Amino acid sequence: MKRLILIALALLLLGSMGYFAMQNSHSVSLNFFGNFTIQLSVWMVIAGSFVTGWLITEIWHFISHPQRFVQSFLGKFSRYKNNKKLQLTQDFEQASLLRDPKQLRKNFSKLDNQETPLSVRVQFIELLRYENNAEEILNSFADLNNKFQANLQVLLPYLKLVCELKEFDIAERLSYEILRINPGHPDALLALRQVYIDKQNWVGCIEQEKELLKNYSGSLITYNVSMEHEDHIQKAIRQDPKFMKNWSYRYLSQKRDRKNDKYFEAIGEANQLQNSGMFLDAAKVLKKAFENTSHPELLETMEVIYRQSGAEEQILKIIGGIHKSRQRAIHASLLYAKLLYQKNQLEQASKILGQVNIPPISKKGQKTFFGNNENGPQLNEKWIELNHTIRFLIAIRQERSEDALNEAKNLLREEEILT
Repeated sequence: MKRLILIALALLLLGSMGYFAMQNSHSVSLNFFGNFTIQLSVWMVIAGSFVTGWLITEIWHFISHPQRFVQSFLGKFSRYKNNKKLQLTQDFEQASLLRDPKQLRKNFSKLDNQETPLSVRVQFIELLRYENNAEEILNSFADLNNKFQANLQVLLPYLKLVCELKEFDIAERLSYEILRINPGHPDALLALRQVYIDKQNWVGCIEQEKELLKNYSGSLITYNVSMEHEDHIQKAIRQDPKFMKNWSYRYLSQKRDRKNDKYFEAIGEANQLQNSGMFLDAAKVLKKAFENTSHPELLETMEVIYRQSGAEEQILKIIGGIHKSRQRAIHASLLYAKLLYQKNQLEQASKILGQVNIPPISKKGQKTFFGNNENGPQLNEKWIELNHTIRFLIAIRQERSEDALNEAKNLLREEEILT
């Protein structure tokens, strides 16, 4: 309270002196020696008194408590530096929000020193995408990564950039480096997943997806993973059926139906035999699987093997055996007829087609129908079109114009075009 009263009295006194000085233009004369005199206004005397008083006080504090004086001085200087640095940082952030490269470089040049936070350096490089090309930014990140090795502040945005640019070789290396620092890091697992999808390494892909779904199921980062996981499992079974036989699905939130895995495994085993040059054995594997499942994809794979084998006659006999079996399937009969037609055996192909009984499509625009136990589970539009195509081509070759016209109508779907 006393201090407030003293301050109020001092302000009143100074105000009064200032008022009279302005009204009367009073000045103070200082006589030094002889006729040497200096005329000073009252305001200058007042200001000089304050400055002199402040200097005397500071000198007294320095003499009486030198350590406290130095600490106070250093504290004030440190606060000044921090305030200046804070202002520069705020200016840098504002320039980054405005995506202003000129101001960004200007403010970063003032911040760029040994004390500059690594996060600011990384942010500066990331924002160079609005000015520099991809190669320049990659080089900048590589230099920063070499300078600050094994630092997640650099590795994570660097990984995000290389995945965006589809530089998957760099992404794979960075992912393993991050996983060494922090095993199970989700960003590294997601990046490795992208790497394996690009390489079509489906076994490696689902291994990463398994870890993600086990630890982050239901989260945003696993949304696409959960949507695509079943398709990737099927591809992994085709790629390595032996590995997938021991695969545990306990990490999935819902029990998985494994009834279709048998034909995926058969395709995978056939592909491995095909890659080893064992085409006939591959065809036998597919035949056995088709007799158990009647899945048309097995026949499509068998056709590929037939064309690459160099043992067409033997594989053609296997397909013919499926056609002649008690569990005759329309898919096998159509494929057999197609291959016979391509070998110019028109009469035999026509005979086989005569044994194929496809029920008429009752509903307009219906794409598929479900057959009986003799015909197999389902005949889709692709196989229906194959049936009409072969019949049309044989009719053309045998100069049966009316039959060819009828098959052409089925192929062109005249009734759909006219409606």
